[in-house]
Amino acid sequence: MKLTLLCFLLFTSISTTLCAQSANLDREYFKVSYVNLPSHPILEDAKRTYSSNTRSIRLSGFTKVATNGTIDFVFNFHGTKAGEVNIEKETVEEKDEDGKVISTKYYYNVHTSFSSSATLSLANSYTEKSSSNTYQESDNYVSSSFKSYSAASKYYNDNRYNIRDEYRVKHRSEIEDQIYSRVNYLYGYVPYTSSNGNNFWILGNKKHSEFGKHQEAGNGLKEIFEKMEYNQPVETLLAEVKPIVGYFDDVVVRFNGDDKKSRKVRYASFYNNALLYLKLDQPEKAKEYANKLIANDYDKGDGKRIIANADKLIEELKLNELDTRHFEVITEDISDEPVVTEIIVQAPEDTSEKSIAFLITAQNDTLQTLVTANELSRVSAVANLVDSADNEVKVFEAVNTKKMVVASGDVFEVINFQSSLAGDENASLKFAKVLVEGVKVNLYEHMTNEYVLLLNGSEEGTSTMGKNFVFGFNKELAVFGDGCAALIANVESGEFKNTKEDLTKFAKALNSCE
Repeated sequence: MKLTLLCFLLFTSISTTLCAQSANLDREYFKVSYVNLPSHPILEDAKRTYSSNTRSIRLSGFTKVATNGTIDFVFNFHGTKAGEVNIEKETVEEKDEDGKVISTKYYYNVHTSFSSSATLSLANSYTEKSSSNTYQESDNYVSSSFKSYSAASKYYNDNRYNIRDEYRVKHRSEIEDQIYSRVNYLYGYVPYTSSNGNNFWILGNKKHSEFGKHQEAGNGLKEIFEKMEYNQPVETLLAEVKPIVGYFDDVVVRFNGDDKKSRKVRYASFYNNALLYLKLDQPEKAKEYANKLIANDYDKGDGKRIIANADKLIEELKLNELDTRHFEVITEDISDEPVVTEIIVQAPEDTSEKSIAFLITAQNDTLQTLVTANELSRVSAVANLVDSADNEVKVFEAVNTKKMVVASGDVFEVINFQSSLAGDENASLKFAKVLVEGVKVNLYEHMTNEYVLLLNGSEEGTSTMGKNFVFGFNKELAVFGDGCAALIANVESGEFKNTKEDLTKFAKALNSCE
């Protein structure tokens, strides 16, 4: 009996000790504030000027001038079109307790879609390069319910222009937001502040021997980072965090065991020091602690992510010829642009020559349509076609389509790729004209001026207007010739250029290579 009680007391003591050392970690969020640096910087401050035909495009850290800015934007909004209008009937049944239908009511809703497009032309006199990107937005519309077909129809006919105008305003705003983000990503110096996007790891178990000091360190870091401003240097903050960095270094020395709890405590120390140095524009120091975080073998993933972010910051600072992301950002407007009410003019009717086209939907239905020559030159994520059934222009989305065959013999397939011409952030489905089909590779033409290579069996095509292709054409093209040594040799000797003719020649040669 005494032995049993002794064992119980001993077990309780050991359990209490283990619980007291439990290394539960809590997230402690902190503020950061700095300037997001551009991916295509204009290094000379005197040349940071831009001109634009719309107030919606603004470049942070630049001066807007009336004309001849280093960056010149021309924005054209092409208007908003309504898609096919359908009135759908909904049946609502009321049943008794036995499941028997005691009444039936019918309701009618109007269903249609609205799509808008715009083009941004950009001229950069600093690099002597120009580009043109198309932006598109679309929405499905469903009206409220009506008790009769005629009431639903009358409502839409009476209000269709107001409804369209609401979507026009919405789509234009969304497109302008996309453009603002895109051009500032490329060129702008954008102040950024966040209070809940970053966190330190601080001990949360009150019974842990290090709880009090860990909490004190966490609170100290939050107070220091609360003083961070994007336009203020960080040297003072670096001096203030040094004692806390020293504390976390000391924790590592004292909790040097190989058990999981010790490694978890060390993980918090390495992680906190790596992150604070990263946010204080000290990427090399951040990498030192991130490597220790990986070697600690508690959560290697966090260490790898911090190293990747540190390397990215090193490249950004080098590209911008800076050693910090904390400086004053001056944005001015000296263009004397008058305040005017902007009038949106719908794009003129397309009167170019029409051809019969057959659209094969994702459900393998075949629809006969008409397509204009102008539309064929610009089809991308959508195609605006005349439906032969009712002679109305309708928007057909690539995501709902497999193929479009034109009476002239041209074939447009729906393929997945990231378009440089359309300004894509990611790959998406788009119409593209077939130039070459073969056993190894297909070649497509997108919006007249962009060419896409797609290896058979691959789910994503590659635009030859992408950055990698533009700056390393022979190297990238040679990858597609894998297995055909003679063709690769021709590529590496510079036989092919990034043109329709040469890419067609390359694709045919690859398909015939044994």
